[in-house]
Amino acid sequence: MAIKTILYRGSLKSCNYNCSYCPFSKHKSSRGELAKDQEQLQRFINSLREQAPRLGTEALMIVPYGEILIHPYYWEGLARISSMETIEAVGAQTNLSFSMAKCLKKYAAAGGHREKLRLWATFHPEMTSLSQFIRQCKKLIKEGISFSVGAVGIPENLDLLRQLRECLPEEIYLWINRMDGVKRPYTADEQAAFQSIDPFFAQELGRRQADKSQCLNRLFVEGDGKLRLCNIGHSLKENWYNCNGSLPSPECGRAACTCYLAYGGRADYDHSGRFGPYPLFRIPWKPKAFFFDIDGTLVFDRSDRVDPAVISWLKAVKEHGPLFLATSLPYKEAARRCRDILHLFDGGIFAGGAHILLKRKGKRIQKEVFYTLDASFLPVLDQKQAEYGYRLRVYQSDGSVYKITLEKPSSRAWREPETASLKHLLPISTFRCFTEKNCFQIVSSTADKGSSMRKLCEWLSISTRDCAAALTGFPESLPWNR
Repeated sequence: MAIKTILYRGSLKSCNYNCSYCPFSKHKSSRGELAKDQEQLQRFINSLREQAPRLGTEALMIVPYGEILIHPYYWEGLARISSMETIEAVGAQTNLSFSMAKCLKKYAAAGGHREKLRLWATFHPEMTSLSQFIRQCKKLIKEGISFSVGAVGIPENLDLLRQLRECLPEEIYLWINRMDGVKRPYTADEQAAFQSIDPFFAQELGRRQADKSQCLNRLFVEGDGKLRLCNIGHSLKENWYNCNGSLPSPECGRAACTCYLAYGGRADYDHSGRFGPYPLFRIPWKPKAFFFDIDGTLVFDRSDRVDPAVISWLKAVKEHGPLFLATSLPYKEAARRCRDILHLFDGGIFAGGAHILLKRKGKRIQKEVFYTLDASFLPVLDQKQAEYGYRLRVYQSDGSVYKITLEKPSSRAWREPETASLKHLLPISTFRCFTEKNCFQIVSSTADKGSSMRKLCEWLSISTRDCAAALTGFPESLPWNR
């Protein structure tokens, strides 16, 4: 599995703020300590340029002990990372206590890509006023910088945090971190109040059992190269500077994931849909297109009727971008099953990727592609119907076959020995075969949902990373479902 997201923390442990609950303001970094931290950062970035493509890394977030963005070398470092072709998102946690214009100018001068920059902006009521912090946030909005806002859940600050929520635009997510120093459980009223500010605050109070198998797509790197699966995990045996692009052996050593950087980076994080492919930044995602499977997502229990609640939800989603189907069904069958909602969709991927269709406003065909296959072996499959107990179904466009289905009765699933035996009869190098319950499907080797989605996105002039896919279950917590 690829290391999709990396968290980095250098040796700097100092802050220009002096919050009572935080230890990092108690130390002021010396010139020597800053020089060491800068050297570590530069060494890490140089190695990242080589490691990231091999590891499949797409995002990097710097999570310091203290405040780093008051130091120019971090802006230069973020810029260098953003210039790497494989990196899609780069950012840091910060208190925003700096000149926005000067720092963004330095970022740009170092070759920084603004569209990749992500900031975790933390509000510290002891050190800055609400109006001053909001001014900084408005500057970020004006400059087009993606960011989220957060604060520690101190009960005495509830009124101030309510005001902060009111002052921020709705699309800016305000998260609340549990305060470890409360030394007592939050009261029911406090929990409800924080929940009204941050709809996901309840996650901060829960206890999620650690599971290292869910943490294989991220890595935490320290300034000296020590590795962890996350910021609270135990150190791994490998060091960043001697693993040579190979994945480290997973170790955790924790009983529970007790902070957002730990549980928010897990593969099974409940709300990753809301925050897109890089949920650790906590920035709500705005997809440009939406792909939906049919069974188990739009219709259930082989019914051809769509629940009215699903229809209403799809209409709301469509306001954010076009809707597409992504199914192994041929278009006519998909259209029949989705007749109540077909007018909401602008085409999609059908027949397991063998048919791509783009419509304009759900009606006129704009572009269409079929990946056809050599059907010279059809007589063989026809002869085998009685032996294997299937019905041969052939799907064509203008006389060319693009999909073949060997359908058994609905109560009988295909067994592996049967499928293996059938594959020996086919020129398998030119076909892709897959089973779905009682159906054995045959399409061109060039046809699959992934490559077809890339083709459709090419037509739309968008990246596949800008697309949301709901393929199993009703997506209750996707980013557009507020």
